[in-house]
Amino acid sequence: MTASREASGRKERQPLEDRRHTRAARIIGLAWADLPAEHRLLLENIGAARWRVVDQALADCVDDLLRSAGHAPMAPADRLGLVDAVGVWVEELRLVLVDAGHPALVDLDDQSFEMMLARIAWHEWGHALSVVRAEADDVADGERLLALAPRGVSERIRRAGYRRSQFTHELVADIYALLMSRRRRGETGRPPWLDDHIYQFVRRISTWND
Repeated sequence: MTASREASGRKERQPLEDRRHTRAARIIGLAWADLPAEHRLLLENIGAARWRVVDQALADCVDDLLRSAGHAPMAPADRLGLVDAVGVWVEELRLVLVDAGHPALVDLDDQSFEMMLARIAWHEWGHALSVVRAEADDVADGERLLALAPRGVSERIRRAGYRRSQFTHELVADIYALLMSRRRRGETGRPPWLDDHIYQFVRRISTWND
């Protein structure tokens, strides 16, 4: 399980308006449509093509869904990892969840709201690809890969407190979301700020061929 985390300083949650909920679902649908066709097929094959927009703290939402599906309750450490989460791919349920009422999204203007939601969706799909397709040696190589990553990416992952065994998956997820943002803008190929080793690694994991 992974989560897209944003520093939020949580306030008391407000009910999510129907219009905002509908708009969030539409944005995520467009983000899905922006994926290369072969990526969508790959995500469908690994069971990561389903998503749901919710208005509930993800720790509670995931725990409720797991229990309903007959799984064990979430461990306290896993719940803690979702405290500031805006999005999460729940591997056991093969489901991406996005909390569109999260405080980090509430005060955004329309353009920023759209960009944030698309990035979160791409992050979770990239993470799903990494969890399923990365090999044990790739996961063990997480610390070295993180050292090669753009500074902003590596600092975000370290600040979020992920375990070393999660470094590779979080790195793939972040880079995949950044590459998808560039692709939407019509930019292709390896960005100048990205180490070629990481670029080739993400291409292998995701079948990226731009």
